Amino acid sequence: MTFQDLQHTLRQMGDAARGLAAIGAALRLRQEAPDIHPEVARRLHDVVAAVVPGGLGDLDQAQVSASLASVTHALQEARDLLECPERPPVWQVRDPAMLQAQGQASRVVVRRLAALAADRPALAAALTGRFLDVGTGVGGIALAAAAQWPSLRVVGLDIWEPALELARANVAASPFRSRIDLRLQDVTQFDDPAGYALTWLPAPFLSQDAARTALDRLTVALEPKGYLVVGLYAPPPDPVGAALAALRLARSGGHLWSCAAMEAELRSRKFTAIETSAGQPVTLVMGRRA
Repeated sequence: MTFQDLQHTLRQMGDAARGLAAIGAALRLRQEAPDIHPEVARRLHDVVAAVVPGGLGDLDQAQVSASLASVTHALQEARDLLECPERPPVWQVRDPAMLQAQGQASRVVVRRLAALAADRPALAAALTGRFLDVGTGVGGIALAAAAQWPSLRVVGLDIWEPALELARANVAASPFRSRIDLRLQDVTQFDDPAGYALTWLPAPFLSQDAARTALDRLTVALEPKGYLVVGLYAPPPDPVGAALAALRLARSGGHLWSCAAMEAELRSRKFTAIETSAGQPVTLVMGRRA
């Protein structure tokens, strides 16, 4: 690539970054309604209209907050990469709005499980017992699962106290608080003797070694014929998106598993009925304990 071609590419990417910031600014104006110069407001409206056909007018306040949190997180993440490429890999999201938005997005896992259980009687039966929700965050999956399956009892684990603080408040404000137990605990040290009918592991949040240790712990925690469901990040199909996804996981201390590799991990632990349910942005790999 020539220098001129590089400059052209950088201008295009710079415009994309500024477009994302413009959407964030418009969302912030919707949320906070500060004073803004009329000419800047008009130009900002033009940018949003060009980037997002139809504009942002149909979003309710919850959607505005979630979208603003996503924009803010992306821009903060980009700045952190630019200014601190040398920092050790770690996942440390502190913004409450972003944590809540991630919890809301995670509820898709419960919808996916419900759809799979519709024609898998053994999985449906597992969803009436004890459910171990690893990496519960703000309790999004735990709350959605408790709502979906009235007899399900949920134990949620996490090591990130800022997320658990929000989870405690979310659970306390729900009608399911008697069926959800939240614990500040590392899954790699989990040794609860109670048998679980189903365990959930979001593998991208763990290093490869930690994920393997977690798989060992969760296998032991399962009752016979219980299900282990592993969530994998499905990278975008384009090369740039896939490369960025791998970089994000590496900087957060995670590992980009392939479906075949995770299926092999389950087979090595004697799981049966192993299958993969592809999806965006999460692919599910699951199996039954022997």
